Amino acid sequence: MKKYSIKGLACLMMMVMVLNMGLVGCGKKDAATATDKSVKAEVKAEEKTETAEVKEVVIKYGLWGSEEEINIWREVAKDCESEYPGVKIEIQTFPSSEDFWNSLPAQIAAKTAPDLVKVTNEGAFEYINKGLFVPIDEHIQKASLDMSGYADSVKDIWTIDNKLYAIPVSVAPSMFFINKKMWAEAGLGNYPTTWDEVEVAAEKLTKDDVKGLVINVHPYHLTNYALSYGGGWGNGTTINSDANVKAMEKVVSLFEKGVAVTPKEEGYGWDGEVFANGKGAMTTGGYWYKGFLTNAAPDLEYAVMPMPQGTTKSCTSHSDAFVVLKDAVDPEAAVKAAHYLTRDSALEEFMAKVGTNPAKPALSSKYFEVNPEFKLVEEMIPHGKDFGYPADTKKFNDVLIQKMEEKVLTKSNTSIKEILDEIQSQFN
Repeated sequence: MKKYSIKGLACLMMMVMVLNMGLVGCGKKDAATATDKSVKAEVKAEEKTETAEVKEVVIKYGLWGSEEEINIWREVAKDCESEYPGVKIEIQTFPSSEDFWNSLPAQIAAKTAPDLVKVTNEGAFEYINKGLFVPIDEHIQKASLDMSGYADSVKDIWTIDNKLYAIPVSVAPSMFFINKKMWAEAGLGNYPTTWDEVEVAAEKLTKDDVKGLVINVHPYHLTNYALSYGGGWGNGTTINSDANVKAMEKVVSLFEKGVAVTPKEEGYGWDGEVFANGKGAMTTGGYWYKGFLTNAAPDLEYAVMPMPQGTTKSCTSHSDAFVVLKDAVDPEAAVKAAHYLTRDSALEEFMAKVGTNPAKPALSSKYFEVNPEFKLVEEMIPHGKDFGYPADTKKFNDVLIQKMEEKVLTKSNTSIKEILDEIQSQFN
C-alpha cells in the first residue's frame, strides 16, 4: 500500500473540497436558470391569454352627405384598432338622411341597422324620446374615455335628464348678418347688439323695395328670438312661457312696423336668398351663409355679428354628434369608435376641408383663424342652447309656422299669448 505524506493528504482533501464547491455552484446556477425560464414561460402564457381575450367588434357607422365628406370619413375611420384594439369601423352609406330614417324601422327589425350615426341636435330629441338613441355615460366610464376636451356647452346640448346621449363633433352658434354697404349708406354707426337697436336700424334701412330685416317664419329663426329673451320651448313644456310671448310679440311688432319681410313674401325659398338678392339688409342665419353667398352673391360685403339680445345673451347652437342606436352590437365599442372619429386630427381635417367648427375649444380657435369673418360670434359658443323642440318635432314645427304666418301675413287678431297657449295645449 502506498503511503501518502500528511502534506499530500492535505492537498488531496483541498482539491476534493474545491471540486464539490464548483459542483454546488453549478447546481445553483442551473436551478436559477430553470426557475427564470419557468417564470418567463408563465409570463408569455399570460400574455398569450390576454391577447386571446381581445374581442373583435365591427362597428357600422351609418353615413350620408356629400361625396367629399363621405370620403373624408372613410379615411379618418381607418386604423381604429391602433387606438382601441379589436374595434373596427365599417362605413355604411345612405343616399340621404331621409332615406336612412325611412328605412330604419325595417333595418332594426332585420338587425341590419348601423350601430353609430352622426346627427344634428335640431330634432334629435324626437328620436331620443322614442328610445332609438341610448345614453352613453356608463359606456364612456367603462371605456375610460377622456371627455374633458369637448366644450361643456356642447355636451350640455346633448344631455337630457342628466344623461349624455352623444359624443359631439361640431358646434356652430347662430349668427346675425348685416349688409355692410346698405348700413354705410344709411349713415348708421356701430352695429346693433340688441333687438331694440335692430328695430331702430331696420326703420332707417327700409326704403323702396328693401326691408331692414329678413325674418324667416321658421322654428330655427323663431327659436333664436325666444332664447334671446330667456325663453325656449323646453322640449314642449314651456311653449307659452312669458319669455316666449315677449319674444314672439317683438317679431310681430317688426312686421307691423313694416320693417321686416319673409322669404315667402319676396317669392324666395329661404332667408339667404332674400339677403343675397339685396331685398333685406339684416337677417338671422348661420355658418352655411358663407358658402352660399360665395356663389350666389360673390361681391356682397357683409358683417357677421353675435345674435342680438332681447333680455339675455343666448342663441341656438347647431351641433353634429355621434349617437349610439339602441340595438348596437356593442355600445361600449361604439363609443370607442365615436371617440376615435372625433380625435383632434380628424376634426382638424373636417375644419380644413368642410368648414365645420370642432366641438373642442382647443381647436375652435384655429377655426376662427381660418374663418375670420365669424370671429365675433366665438363669444357665443358658451351661450349656445339646444333647440328644445317637443318630441313630436314635425307636428310642432308645422303648427308653429302655420300660426305665426297667419299672424304676420294675414294679420290675424289672435294674440301671441293665445297662439302659444293653443300650441302648448297640443303638447302637454
